[in-house]
Amino acid sequence: MTGTLLIPNIGADESLGFSQSDDGRAESAQYAQAAEFGDVVDPVLQTAALWRLLFGSEARFDGASQIPDFWPIEFGRRSRDPVFGWLDAPAAAWLNTTASEQAASERGHRLLGAPSAVVSSVHDKAFSHRVAASEGYLPSQLDSLVEVLEPAALRNAAGARSWIVDSVGRWPDWTERRFTLKPRFGTSGRGRVAGTGERIAAGDGGFRRLADSGGAMLEPWLRRSCDLSAQMWIEPDGQVVLLGTTELVVAPSGLYRGHRGTVDSRGRVHTASRYDEPLREAAAAVARAAFAEGYWGPCGLDAFAFRADGRDVFRPIVEFNARFTLGTVVVGLLRRALPRIRDVLSLDPGGLRSFYFGLAEPEVGWTQPDRGLLVLLSSGETNSRPAEAPVAGTPGPGLVLAMDGEALDRHLEPRADAGRE
Repeated sequence: MTGTLLIPNIGADESLGFSQSDDGRAESAQYAQAAEFGDVVDPVLQTAALWRLLFGSEARFDGASQIPDFWPIEFGRRSRDPVFGWLDAPAAAWLNTTASEQAASERGHRLLGAPSAVVSSVHDKAFSHRVAASEGYLPSQLDSLVEVLEPAALRNAAGARSWIVDSVGRWPDWTERRFTLKPRFGTSGRGRVAGTGERIAAGDGGFRRLADSGGAMLEPWLRRSCDLSAQMWIEPDGQVVLLGTTELVVAPSGLYRGHRGTVDSRGRVHTASRYDEPLREAAAAVARAAFAEGYWGPCGLDAFAFRADGRDVFRPIVEFNARFTLGTVVVGLLRRALPRIRDVLSLDPGGLRSFYFGLAEPEVGWTQPDRGLLVLLSSGETNSRPAEAPVAGTPGPGLVLAMDGEALDRHLEPRADAGRE
């Protein structure tokens, strides 16, 4: 077969919140606007270039010639095979939407994964909240504090504001009554509305935007001690393949910065967190629930730990992403580079090596000379424009590995996630 047709609609999550009758706003363009990853330059182009590395060498983008054709030299010879067997498909979108399905169909292909109608139902943050509550994964400290707001309730801005103030006023003191309104369909913190007590950082227009995008979740804005994620692939028959778990590196605002974790000689990826096993258990549970709704394909789960009344509490199901994620990409990049990692860092069976992936170069740079480090994505073969691909030593993405977490910390100081709440 010819190479996989790739539709890089990164950031299209918001479009899932629109109904098909909403004046075409949901699918007014083939690709969504760029997702906001903070101060990173061209994050969508960079993410798309890295995403393609998971597929075979003949994979091609649909209508996106500005994305560099990049292959890092650390990966060895360019491979015709995808890094995971399930990626051997005629067409794949970052997120299956009506527009991406249509784009694939016009070229005679069907997208990898579940149809967009199913994707929309399980990508809704209300879905993951229901699963967490029904399966016993919602911490008791958050009982009655997390609420699902329907679009109709948000269209009456005055009524919604009054209801939120009244609800938050009944929260326990340890929450400090700080809250966030999260769009039920969104990515990387886009569109959130923050507030404390009776102060809400949004006018009537902010409530309308939340309503137009499919509703919101009201929940406490918590002081987190760690952010984690699990990456999965759900087979068409429902078998759940856990690709790996990672620590999410995020800014205080919730914007994505990168991933951390460990990799072994077989390419298995884990967090170094004490919550790793509970996260894996919850990931399997939410994946099974998504399959029961008809979903199959790549997906991810976000989780975090927080302080409540002087205790550490783990919330293993926060958001279910019914699409490819940067975590999926990171796990795939580590698999691609595994021979190089084994060789340079002497990674033998039973050993672990620590890694950090970032969309932006850390303050210390990617390429500090250190015999105990391996920096990937440093340079590579391009079939289009050189120097615009992800290159270490530039402000763009990079992947650095070290013998252990302490060595990685020494390289990254000041920590890339410094100041996180």
